[in-house]
Amino acid sequence: MPVSAELEQALPRFVEYVKGSTEVQNQLHAVTEIDQLKGIVNGIDPVLTGSALIPYEQATSPPKITIDSGILSENILWRLLRCPGGPLVLQMICKQVNFALWIESC
Repeated sequence: MPVSAELEQALPRFVEYVKGSTEVQNQLHAVTEIDQLKGIVNGIDPVLTGSALIPYEQATSPPKITIDSGILSENILWRLLRCPGGPLVLQMICKQVNFALWIESC
């Protein structure tokens, strides 16, 4: 079952929250394991249930559809993208790891 567009708004809200907090940006730069990432994300918005550490090549490959992108103040590159027929995904490139976040459907 696909996630509603309304529910997907949690991803841009997450970006805005992180954009406003250098402390959270530094926490994301320090992540080395998926459980650390899940702890940070869950503390900001528990609706973001899908997460994965991804290789740099995947985090920088040309997406099918880019919705938005940017660079945060602590040099975290991010982009919201959608593959045809797939969920909205947030990718971030940090110092230690690169990761993707999404909302898992029921």
